[in-house]
Amino acid sequence: MLHEDTRGRLSASASRLADALHATPGVDAWQITTTRRDEAQVYLIGGDIEEARRSVTSEDASATLHNLHAPHSAEGQGEGQALGMTTLTLLPEELANASRLAARLRDGALMASLTDNQPFMLPEAPAQGFPVVEADDLALGASMQAAVERAGQQLRAALRLTPGVRLGSAEIYATRTQQTLTNSQGLSASKRETSAFLDLALLAGEGEQVAEFHAELRRRRLSDLHVERIVAAYGAFALHALHASAPDTWEGPVMLSGEAAAQLFNPLFFGSSPFAAHTSAEMAYRKLSRFTVGEFVTPEEPKGDRLTLVSDATRPFGVRTSAYDSSGVPARNVTLIEGGVFKRPWAEARYAQYLDVEPTGEIGNLTVTRGSTPLEQMRSAQGGPVYEIVAFSWFNPDAVSGDFSAEIRLGYRHDASGVTPIKGGSLVGNIFSAFGDARFSAEPFSDGAYYGPAAIRFANLTITAG
Repeated sequence: MLHEDTRGRLSASASRLADALHATPGVDAWQITTTRRDEAQVYLIGGDIEEARRSVTSEDASATLHNLHAPHSAEGQGEGQALGMTTLTLLPEELANASRLAARLRDGALMASLTDNQPFMLPEAPAQGFPVVEADDLALGASMQAAVERAGQQLRAALRLTPGVRLGSAEIYATRTQQTLTNSQGLSASKRETSAFLDLALLAGEGEQVAEFHAELRRRRLSDLHVERIVAAYGAFALHALHASAPDTWEGPVMLSGEAAAQLFNPLFFGSSPFAAHTSAEMAYRKLSRFTVGEFVTPEEPKGDRLTLVSDATRPFGVRTSAYDSSGVPARNVTLIEGGVFKRPWAEARYAQYLDVEPTGEIGNLTVTRGSTPLEQMRSAQGGPVYEIVAFSWFNPDAVSGDFSAEIRLGYRHDASGVTPIKGGSLVGNIFSAFGDARFSAEPFSDGAYYGPAAIRFANLTITAG
């Protein structure tokens, strides 16, 4: 729940905005979101660790305006009407000035009237209410600034235990977001959530022989950043990168572990992954999805472990955990793919109505069922070399085709002679084809939005030399 003073202030802003929307010609439906963000930050720079601190508070409101009108083209028709939409971001000073606000809303209604979409209804208040989810880090206490400074102290202590590695820079953020959402259908909701972010650059080596390893982590709770563990792991990666060599061109077994495995489902900064895209109702509505309910999601019947993928917006303290999505659909736990077979799409309110399916809300935290193969067995080179990739410079697969070509930031070649670190070159393949013959580790891994196997080994992928 929100603190009474904050909730009252945000609700008052929403009430003023609702009254103004009711009085605006051409606004046939609307949604209002008011948000307050309190953020504490600490910056650590260089070997001497110069420290800077900053606390920031911001408030804003957004209004999505719907306008029903005669369609401008045949594509916009839906029972004789088309729906236009626009979203305005409004600052506190605009909300406080009635004439200025009215002018913004009139302009917004005009913009909405110029676009054609198939009409849909905004969600009503759910009969069972909204689920209670855990997305608020109570351990942050009254002073988030003190909490992030303690995390900075943990980082300094962890660096002292990591010989051969020094700090390039680090940023630690903690944010508390308080939000209200209302719409013209009578829906009214509020929530409070927290998030934590660590941006860390570690250096190994001296002079011209320096290797940097960079980490960006997002979590709901500051404690889930596990600063000591991250410094140890990424410090080891920096030391390994210092002595890594470029891989030869290779076609054969390749395994992705840790963040590299997670990015198959959650690309950096949670961009649209092929699996998230093709399990969406929007892709089905646009006739772009390659998945058909009841059929395999791979081109052929899988030979190895079969993928089971769950979208869960209710998981305690997941990065995508939230009581409701951006349009007010309650959080759900939904199985999208089971045993390699597409079961059902995740559906926002709009596209659920277009397809006449039950809305699930926006995609949540992604859970992948683990396999039974231990990591060490996956790394076994008894049948020949195995390449393991632990980090990409950037992984951003084509969401429609599933094709990818990603530069290798760090990996390892496992062969009869031992383990050799590699960097450079690119991993090339297609996600959907790759999962046709894959093995999932028994050990778990999570990046806060992905919960699944710590490694996935593919029978055949290509590495191109750098």
